[in-house]
Amino acid sequence: MPLMSKKKQPFIIDEDLSAALKPYLPADSRTTVECGLRKGTPDFPFVLDLCQREKAMLVTADIEFPKHVKRYQRSHNDCCWGLMLLPDGELNQIALLRDLKEGKIKLNHPKVKDFKFDFARHDNLFINLRANPPKVSELCDCEWDDD
Repeated sequence: MPLMSKKKQPFIIDEDLSAALKPYLPADSRTTVECGLRKGTPDFPFVLDLCQREKAMLVTADIEFPKHVKRYQRSHNDCCWGLMLLPDGELNQIALLRDLKEGKIKLNHPKVKDFKFDFARHDNLFINLRANPPKVSELCDCEWDDD
C-alpha cells in the first residue's frame, strides 16, 4: 500500500492553506470551510474541536499549532488525531506533498518501521514537513500512553 492511498482518511486542511493541496493528500481531505466552519474562525479551540469530531488529522502551515494541540490535549484530557505541519508557500507545499506521495521522501514512524498516514492519525503523530529532513514524532505524552 502506498504512503498516501486512495483509501478515505479524514484530513482537514487549515483555512490558511489552498484547496489545491487536496489532490496530494489522502482521498477524504477537506478544508475547514467545507466542514462547516466560517472563514476567520479562531484556530484554538474551534479547528481542533472540528478535528476531534471528524477524527481527522489537521494539515496546516501555522507554526503555533503544535502548541495549540498540546494545550488542547491537556485541557480536554484526550489525544488528538495528529498534525501535519507544512512549509510556507503553496508551490513548496505542493512540491513536498507530491514528492511524499510519489515516495521520493521517506518518513519514519517512531515505533513502526513501515510508515503509513493511517498510523499517524491513530497514533496522534506530528509530521513536521518544515524540518529538513522531515520528522515524525509523538504529539502526546499522556499518562495512559505508556507503550
